[in-house]
Amino acid sequence: MTVTDQQPPATGAAQLDPITFSVVDSGLRAAVAEMKAVVLRTAYSNLWREAGDLSCALLDAEGQIVVQGVGDIPIHLGSMPLTMRGVLDRYPVESMEPGDVLLQNDPYRGNNHLPDYFMAKPVFADGRVVAFTAVRGHYVDIGGPTPGSYYTLARDVYGEGLRMPPVKLFRRGVVDQDILEIITSNVRNPAERLGDIRSQHAGCVTAERRLLDYCERYGTDAVVTAMRQVLDVSEQRARAAFREIPDGEYTFTDVCDGDSFSTDPIQITVQVTVRGDEIAIDFDGSSPQSRGGMNSPLGVTHSAAHFAVKALTEPHTPSNSGSYRPVSISAPLGTIVNPRSPAPVVAGNHETSARIADVVLGALAPAVPDLVPAAGTGSSSVLIVAREHAVDDAIMYEVHGAGQGGNVQVDGANARRTSIGNTGNTPVELLEATNPVRVLSYELRTDGGGAGRHRGGTGLARLVEFTEDVTVTIVADRDQSRPYGLWGGSPGAAATFELTHPDGTTEVLGSKTPPRSVAAGSRLLFACAGAGGYGPASERDPAQVQADLDDGYVSTDAVERDYGLTVEAAPDRLEGGLVVVAAGTPA
Repeated sequence: MTVTDQQPPATGAAQLDPITFSVVDSGLRAAVAEMKAVVLRTAYSNLWREAGDLSCALLDAEGQIVVQGVGDIPIHLGSMPLTMRGVLDRYPVESMEPGDVLLQNDPYRGNNHLPDYFMAKPVFADGRVVAFTAVRGHYVDIGGPTPGSYYTLARDVYGEGLRMPPVKLFRRGVVDQDILEIITSNVRNPAERLGDIRSQHAGCVTAERRLLDYCERYGTDAVVTAMRQVLDVSEQRARAAFREIPDGEYTFTDVCDGDSFSTDPIQITVQVTVRGDEIAIDFDGSSPQSRGGMNSPLGVTHSAAHFAVKALTEPHTPSNSGSYRPVSISAPLGTIVNPRSPAPVVAGNHETSARIADVVLGALAPAVPDLVPAAGTGSSSVLIVAREHAVDDAIMYEVHGAGQGGNVQVDGANARRTSIGNTGNTPVELLEATNPVRVLSYELRTDGGGAGRHRGGTGLARLVEFTEDVTVTIVADRDQSRPYGLWGGSPGAAATFELTHPDGTTEVLGSKTPPRSVAAGSRLLFACAGAGGYGPASERDPAQVQADLDDGYVSTDAVERDYGLTVEAAPDRLEGGLVVVAAGTPA
């Protein structure tokens, strides 16, 4: 089965003059920015108000993204047209009325995974729907067997939590209390969930008000025309960028490190075909769908592939559905990148999707070698901690920053969410105040980044002690495979997860550790994978190696092993008394 989201460009339509177009375009972006600010300031969960695990967008009446929030999450955004299509299939535009609000989280109707709830509000002007304001956010808990709703032993989507088909949460401005009751009766900490739902609604209403202001000021037809022009301009820019890539067929394969049932590698294979101003992406040859939750729903696969192409070809211009028009995606049904319902999908949203982006970039590296970086960490590195039998208590859902691959110009960034994610971290003080944890250390990993002419970025390492009996879940990757280096660069370090029990015994955990009970007094070392290096390590400037040694990014062993340099004591140096003094031959 081949699925494509390619759309023809609009032709022969009226155009706004450049000044009016620029003013309205800027106004639409301001509306989405204000929407995001309102959601962040009214949200209840730490995951939203501190880490920002949510995304905002303005879509046209057909469900195409026109404007998305700056700094929002790529995996949330590229799937929005498919999610909106799932809504419109059940509720056509003609069936909507002013004050309606739509809600859904079904991965098999275009959504990402069950925790990501999508809310959209139709905007009526002059008696017709002219747009939708939309907010997608990750609910910290949506039911299921364990706190945090990451039950990676679920064999189908039914075991992953509450699945909501497209419904009208509001009808003519009146909330459906029955739907709210269904949600709050099926989740832990219902007050927090209800607060985040209200936050989503506030954001949608805020952007609607701004859009109606522009319709009144400039005319509804002008605003609709401006949205169409935004898409057409983005398409033209994308096509121009694609023409700079040499025509050809480019392939690449990488793996995820299994699921909670097996550590057998899950293969992601892609063929990227460039022909003039169009790109075709084909995932034929990828592994069959997974027994565990590593499956990537079609919307997620689209998001990851579109992100990779956009980041590579024109990262400095806004992304929207116009950018996607020259890209077609083929994802065979029944594979890891397009599973058959009701396969579980909870981890595929951010683990498999990261590898999808990695392989698209890896495939295009020979075509544009100066543009593609080495692989980043390729994992969201999720740690979930909850008090045993948590119902109304806070649930810690923390995503960890990791490394960005080295590139042709500079080293990779350290401790950053890269690729398909864009969330921040929660301050240690707030984690400790609201959860049964004590953070003993939180630092950059030494020797995390792959060696190279430009070193890969290193990830974070966090050591936590649990102050009560807790349930712990880990959903990460790259503890078996390592992020690839490019053009002679070394791969990044693998992730490690070590649990030390109160009696002092230590246990190595896997990157897909299902929810398990952990006793008070236990300690968990959570160390993210690093990123790949770029270019041969022998070409790195010794002064940069010295700086890495001084900053603690590399150890003396790594200096000698990876870079072939000698380290000697220098007591007069303030940075630690070690100095790189001579070059040899790398081992």
